Amino acid sequence: MPYLRPELILDRFSAFARDDVRPSIVGEGDEFLEAQVGSMSSTMSFLSKELEGRGDAVETQREALLDALDGVEQVVDEADGDVDDVRTSVEATRERVSNAPRTDVYEHERVLVGASSDLLETVEEDLDRETAQAVREPLYGFLQTRVESQLVMLGRDER
Repeated sequence: MPYLRPELILDRFSAFARDDVRPSIVGEGDEFLEAQVGSMSSTMSFLSKELEGRGDAVETQREALLDALDGVEQVVDEADGDVDDVRTSVEATRERVSNAPRTDVYEHERVLVGASSDLLETVEEDLDRETAQAVREPLYGFLQTRVESQLVMLGRDER
């Protein structure tokens, strides 16, 4: 069975209720029913926009994490000392992000957060303070993007 995007289904049901069902309610005393159908249509439209916004937010986070991994690799390449475990962790993180299930936005987001957390843990365990701080900087960019995209999804200013 093909994947049906819930935000599109909700939007279509909303349009059907608003454009077809509600206008066909024409009886004396049917104002309550007409109002209920209108309310249902508005609710489905709102939910559709929320779901679509969440998908966009997670895609923005995904791109930010991939960019952050590029920054981490650059810092690791320039670092002195033993950075093999961190380099391996960066590769594993990139693979997890690349293989994350993109049809399930919730699981996709869990993979992004888990992968970045695991990488941060490796950084803390394996690098000296100064190098760890330099490596964390691009990852903090991902976390900032994550917060900003969630605020935008909630209709708040990202500042």
